[in-house]
Amino acid sequence: MKFKKVMAGVLCTALAAGMISGCGGNTEGSSSGNGKESTAAAADSKSEETYKVTMAYIGDAYEEAEPAVLEKVNEILKKDINMELDLVPCSWGTYTNELSLMLSGDEALDIVPIIVTNAAGYVSNGQVLDLTDYIEKYGTNMKKYVDADFLKSPRIGDFTYGVTTMREQITWEGIMMRTDLLEESGFKAEDIKSVDDLDKIFAAVKEKHPDMTMLASTQAGTPLFRWETADFLTDGFGTLMDKGQSTDVVNLYETEEFKTFAKKLYDWNQAGYISKDGATTTEILVNQVKAGTAFSYFTPLKAGAEEQDELSTGYDLSSASLFGDPYITSYSVNFNTWGIARNSKNPDKAFQCLDYIYGSPEIMNLLNWGIEGEHYQFVDKEKGIITYPEGVDASNKKYGLNIGWELPNQTIAYVWEGEDPSKWDTQNELIQKASRSKALGFTYDSTNVAGELTALTNAKNQFYDAIGTGSLEPEAAIGQYNDALYKAGLQTVIDEKQKQLDEWLAAQK
Repeated sequence: MKFKKVMAGVLCTALAAGMISGCGGNTEGSSSGNGKESTAAAADSKSEETYKVTMAYIGDAYEEAEPAVLEKVNEILKKDINMELDLVPCSWGTYTNELSLMLSGDEALDIVPIIVTNAAGYVSNGQVLDLTDYIEKYGTNMKKYVDADFLKSPRIGDFTYGVTTMREQITWEGIMMRTDLLEESGFKAEDIKSVDDLDKIFAAVKEKHPDMTMLASTQAGTPLFRWETADFLTDGFGTLMDKGQSTDVVNLYETEEFKTFAKKLYDWNQAGYISKDGATTTEILVNQVKAGTAFSYFTPLKAGAEEQDELSTGYDLSSASLFGDPYITSYSVNFNTWGIARNSKNPDKAFQCLDYIYGSPEIMNLLNWGIEGEHYQFVDKEKGIITYPEGVDASNKKYGLNIGWELPNQTIAYVWEGEDPSKWDTQNELIQKASRSKALGFTYDSTNVAGELTALTNAKNQFYDAIGTGSLEPEAAIGQYNDALYKAGLQTVIDEKQKQLDEWLAAQK
């Protein structure tokens, strides 16, 4: 089933439930505008010395091609706002330490990517600036493209630490399956309404392909990792159930919902549906399907999800929602934001540059895709569809960050061949109609429970992946897991979250 078929049912359900809420975001994927609406003050400063903005990002480095890309970027920035951009890549495996060192020192750094789990530390250590006044004064493009609720979401107390990126800001988990094997076994994606419906499908496919794994798993993404029916309040140690419609902070791992799903995973493991090395393998999910060793995997759903993964796997894919309609939490909105480093020599100019990028298709395309004719070419210029130039592919490309989710505003940039050019319009509809957690906009300050969080993470590492692949008998394992969590200080964290949430809710009235 193509994603648009899944979408039709979800959108109709949302309409019937009256869940439409206002959305200030504009997702014009083929916008021909630029960032000139912002930074009017910067544009008036042509007589000043050109300010070089240093922007860190998490992703691959392209040392050979980057100077040429930045030359094009800086031609635009110099002309419009009298600034230049310098990029500092941080590798995926070590970015937390790299960013921490940069923020702690005095080296040049202006714009910094903030992953939600690092936000509280940056704020408590004074490593990033409060952006509340900057957004009001300079955030013209941010206000144009980012939903008003989402602009207010990356806060701890009254401190706005970042601006969310334009991406899939919903939580909506489902399953991605090979269409040929699904249909060969007599099923369609429309037959799947819940996790329980997978039992008969896995059994049928397994009967025809006994050596194949039914549900792929990896160390970084066990099936349990994609079980999301709660507002995890940043770290999952104390959550709000019913997709954030409850305001009581509880231990997720003691709930009947968690126990039931863990039992399901155990049954699947016993039936041979989940690979035995699912908790330890580092082979990513799409590669397991591409290799022909796996039938399906759990994954976040979004507009264009099937088309995107078909490019990676080489198979026609079908998806289905497993846990109901999409919803929005502070975590889903705040997962990746952009902040201004405390060591910025000119925060006003740094923020103006950031806002400019939110409104500039030219800069977004250069940063993410590179230079036309060298790093990409058009398949359909009118629709903004691109692909590799002749003779170039992913294995030999000279440039291509392909981190649209991390960069400020991918919705105004080109889309890759095979993706739906209207996917951002569809995604915007999803965002408007998704339910919103009652704690949307709340992020707790974890400073007072930092020690407990370290101990809790260690306890989680002992049990979570094994439970998440069905490798342990759940009743005993969950009991031991909860004992370890409470010993590590879970109740202290729950109490701290509840206290801060109650105060925040009272302040919203």
